[in-house]
Amino acid sequence: MKNFTKRLLVNSGAMHAVMKFKARGAVILTYHSVRHELEPDVDWVGPGITHVSEVFSRQMELVATRFNPVTLDDILLFLKGKKELPGYPVLVTFDDGFLDNVEVAAPILSRYGIRAAFYLTVGLIGSSEAPWYSRLRHGVLTTERKSWTSSLHGREWDLSSPAARDAALLAAYDACAPMVKEAQREAVNTIQKELDVAPELPPRRMMMNWEEAKSLCRAGHVVGSHTITHPNVAYIKDSDELRSELGESKRIIEERLGEQVNHFSYPHPALTPQWDEKTVAATREAGYVSAVTMTKGPVRKGANPLALKRINAPRAEHEFLWNLEKAFLKS
Repeated sequence: MKNFTKRLLVNSGAMHAVMKFKARGAVILTYHSVRHELEPDVDWVGPGITHVSEVFSRQMELVATRFNPVTLDDILLFLKGKKELPGYPVLVTFDDGFLDNVEVAAPILSRYGIRAAFYLTVGLIGSSEAPWYSRLRHGVLTTERKSWTSSLHGREWDLSSPAARDAALLAAYDACAPMVKEAQREAVNTIQKELDVAPELPPRRMMMNWEEAKSLCRAGHVVGSHTITHPNVAYIKDSDELRSELGESKRIIEERLGEQVNHFSYPHPALTPQWDEKTVAATREAGYVSAVTMTKGPVRKGANPLALKRINAPRAEHEFLWNLEKAFLKS
């Protein structure tokens, strides 16, 4: 019944009509991976952060025809009161730095004249390794063990069913999310050993390299930082490590791309919250002028540019339009 009502409202155009009188802000969409098919890498990258190219292309068509694509700079000028936005402005963003962003998503964005923002996990750019959360996913989903005795948790996790494995995987994410660099790597290695899963590379390169990142800049997209090692920065206790994840990632991208980096995206691999007053202060100190979060909602006038809200992009078309139009009604 709930889905039927959503479909009815979206298809009737009623919500779009109401938005003409209501919308006063912008909406930022969050994406991660766009692939031609899900199956080849499903043990590494979950369907929860993946869009099939056909679905993504249709969504970009809707953004370009029913809404108005804008850039990150447009939104920042709007927040400063220096620019008016067109009706129903939408910014498209990508987290992590997956290779498919360049190979699959970028050509689709070009087709519809959309300039997006791409946030890179700097330590993985140009690497053949998978992100730590992908390594954990692969380990938990492919191990032949029926239980996992975790030294990080001091308890045993059942692995005898898909639901049990999902719970164990979430626990692994939670344990590793506050960690950075070598501590993070050691924790993932420990979990793999406890699962009797040999460390291995994904079947094909998952992350873009620096030349591919440069191609995004040349196409008019924004390239920003998503930290070095993708922790939940709100849980980093050591202030030097926090500054490194923010500041050093910015410096490396600037050095590699030869242009200033002003924009940041808070990773949210696990645990809540993903940002707080301390992290906002740290992003400001590092020299960023904007930071996007996974806090859901529209971007209203007066919003803090270092804590911008975003919304998810569901796969089903009526859910996608519902999320956008609902967010505009709240703007």
